[in-house]
Order: sequence, then C-alpha cells, then structure tokens
Amino acid sequence: MKKRMTDVTASMQAHAIDHLIVAPGPSFVYLTGVGVHASERLTLFGLRQDGHHAILAPLLEEDNFASCGCSIFTYRDEDGYDKACKAFLDELELTKEHVVAVERDQMRLFELDAIAVSQARFVEGKAIVMEKRLIKDETEIGWMQKAADIVDQALERTLSLCRVGMTELELAAELELQMRKLGSQGTPFETIVGSGYRGALPHGGPTDKVIVQGELVVIDYGAMVGGYNADSTRTIAFGEPSFEDRTVYETVRQANEAGISAVLPGNMAQDVDRAARSCISLAGYGQYFTHRTGHGLGLAVHEFPSIMEGNDLVLRPGMVFTVEPGIYIPSRVGVRIEDDVVVTEDGFSLLTHFSKELIIV
Repeated sequence: MKKRMTDVTASMQAHAIDHLIVAPGPSFVYLTGVGVHASERLTLFGLRQDGHHAILAPLLEEDNFASCGCSIFTYRDEDGYDKACKAFLDELELTKEHVVAVERDQMRLFELDAIAVSQARFVEGKAIVMEKRLIKDETEIGWMQKAADIVDQALERTLSLCRVGMTELELAAELELQMRKLGSQGTPFETIVGSGYRGALPHGGPTDKVIVQGELVVIDYGAMVGGYNADSTRTIAFGEPSFEDRTVYETVRQANEAGISAVLPGNMAQDVDRAARSCISLAGYGQYFTHRTGHGLGLAVHEFPSIMEGNDLVLRPGMVFTVEPGIYIPSRVGVRIEDDVVVTEDGFSLLTHFSKELIIV
C-alpha cells in the first residue's frame, strides 16, 4: 500500500492535484487494502500530495483499518459524522485553495456534500488512480488466475448436473454454489443465464424460464479471490441445436479467437475490437454485435481499458481485459464467448481455459 500511495502521489503532482479523496470502491481497496461496501455510513480515504493520509469511518469499522498506519476518525451512529468529518478534513489541511480529485462514478452526492464544506475545487480524478491500477503486478495477476481457475472448474462441475427442463435460476444457483465451494469470495455481478430467445439479452439475469431441448444458453459469471475478479462467458447447447444456431456459435468462436490473437504489446485497444468485429461483420451478423469487445478487469469487474473502436490506448504488458464478442438476434438466439487475457512482453496469456468447442448437454 505504501508503494501504491507513493506512485499515486507522484501522479497527483504531475496533474497538479493537491488532494485525492475516495469513497468505498476499487480505488479505496487499492490504496488501503481494506474492502468495505458503500452504505449510508460515511466512509472516506483522503490522500494529500505529500503522502499524508487519513481515514473517516464509522466506529464499528475502526478495527478493519488498524493496519493502515494513519489517523482514523470515527463516529457513532447516534452522533452522526459531521464532527468526525471536520476532524478528517482538518487533518488533511484541506481548504478552499486546494484542488481535490474525486471519482465521479464512485462518489455519491452525500459523500461529496460532506467534503464540499471545505469549499475546495473538485475535479474528476479517476485517471489518477486508474493509470496505476491499469498495469497489474505478478501478485495481482496471481489472484486473478486463482479466480479464473475457479470459474473454469465451477462450470465443469455444474454442466455435469445440468439437464433439459431445469430453469435458468436453478442453473445460476448451482453455478454460484460450486464457485463458493471452490473458494470464491463472492460473485462480482449477478450471474447471467439466458436460454433460447433470452440469450439475445446481453445482460439478461436468470428467470424461472425452463430450458428446453435444442436451445443455446448464454452463461456469464464471475468469481473473486483476494478482491480480484475473473469474468467468463460460455454458450452451451441443451440438446442438438439448429444448423443456424451452430453457424452463429462458430462465428462468435472465431471472433473470440481473432480478438485474442490481436492482443500484442504495441497494438491499440481498438485493434482487438476490430479483429473480433470483422469476423462477425464478414459473416453477415455485424448489426447483431451491439457492445464493445471487452473491458478491463481487476479490483473492479469493469475498469480500464475499454476494448472498443476509437480507443487508441497502446497495449502494455500487465494490462488485463476481457475479449467477449457476441451475436444477439432479437427474440431468437444469443451467443457470447468471453475470456480473460493478460498482455505479456511478447503477446498474451489466457487466464480462462474452459473449452470453446460447442458443448451439448
């Protein structure tokens, strides 16, 4: 954590940022090593450009921050946080003369209101931490590999229990149970199970719909180890699929492989998107690929970089992201195949290894 804060303060200096204040979320974990969920209880981490830092937290969380090596300002529920927040801001010597970076997509209005009493100037600060989080070290990749191993093994166990006639909810519940048994700390997002026509909903959560003979089923799920995430999608056939469904599946499989093959240091993020998207477009399904090819992965299940057209970010060793092309034909069928990929010195390494050949259960 000390090295991370040193790196972040150097970035703050380069961007003329006096203070960084983060609410619970991935950057909070990155800088403190402590995961707390966002709730109605005000919790903040503050970092000054010279490296001095402090934490504001409810009294019941105090012991969680004992190893952080900084001043912790706490409050009881019945007392409210106003007095503790003032002490927190005073400790950071925050005034109206300062520029404070906050993460717009993590900080809620009541959290911003609490620190706005300083009358400082607030700016978007996501890049301050994200440019450091963007490159994973060996330890971080190790946690992600453990999570990826869990998603692979959990699906293998679950498929042995699958049958035509079960519901999407039953499949999702069994998969999540297997991930827990294998050591996952939780699911980073709601498990997606979309069968038949519901597979055309990219983010369709599981329902009580019964899976029937011949349907393709999109299964998008994730595991978490050490606070780091793995995110995988496979599309499985329940019984023999139609010729067209097989064609859609094979197109997506080829697009996934093409995208992964474009992962090279020095290439741009959009090169990966173009490689995957061209396969789908050439097959005549371009209008049915409705999202970016991938997203960054780490402490958050969606973070930088976005693997999409227009992102000219140069890929560097240590970046981790998904490659997940899909085809979604409304009211008929959907297919998505997703892998987690690490950029290496000479190419890429896959974290997920589950078979991409069409499996029929």
